Amino acid sequence: MDRRTVCITGSTQGIGYGIAKAFAADGHRVILNSHIRDDRAEEAIGELSALTEVHFVQSDVSKPGGAEQLVANAHARWGVLDTFVNNAGTFLDAPFGQLTEDIFDRTFALNVRAYLFASQAFANRVKSEQVGASIICVGSTNSMAAERDSVAYDTSKGAVLMLVKSLAVTLASRGIRVNGLGPGLVRTPLTAAALASEDLRKALARQIPLGRIAEPEDIGGAAVFLASDEARYITGQMLFIDGGILANQLSWGVEP
Repeated sequence: MDRRTVCITGSTQGIGYGIAKAFAADGHRVILNSHIRDDRAEEAIGELSALTEVHFVQSDVSKPGGAEQLVANAHARWGVLDTFVNNAGTFLDAPFGQLTEDIFDRTFALNVRAYLFASQAFANRVKSEQVGASIICVGSTNSMAAERDSVAYDTSKGAVLMLVKSLAVTLASRGIRVNGLGPGLVRTPLTAAALASEDLRKALARQIPLGRIAEPEDIGGAAVFLASDEARYITGQMLFIDGGILANQLSWGVEP
């Protein structure tokens, strides 16, 4: 795979960092992003700088104009962007009866609107002679299987699944491929509180066919593949990286 320039939103920790690290380890130039430049951002910049060229852009892509600002800054750094990874996301759900318009709006602002307008900003800068441009959107198994009291999040990830398909059809004539990654349950700062209980972690792991909860590093390699020439005939697809969660029926013989 030729050296590429890759921008990943929400990439100083969690799945985004796992993706950024995989691209950096493969020798590609990486643009990191977060809405704040905190100690974790500095740590991520330092770690990846030991592997490749790194640039950081502070921008809140959930805000109007934030996605355009990020893409413009990232593109200006090296004069080209080959792959854009929409990763930044949030989970704010409350029990359905307590769900508010603010929660819904904030969820869709980051999980959907930011993806759409960052993709637009990226595509508008892809030159006609550019080869191998692609967009990757991080979705979730929640686009295919719902969780109780996760209505806003599940709906947003369903939107990401269709966004991947619609963008793939729309941008195919311009040579831009669009695919998605659908992680299952992953250990990240977003899931840390929910996974604090060891008993719960073990109970969840027992329901995953591969027998464990994923780490961010499990997602990165798939992103590198989808951006590569090996995936040149793949577009409009969501690759689920879930340890077999979506393939699994409930078992009547589950041990208590």
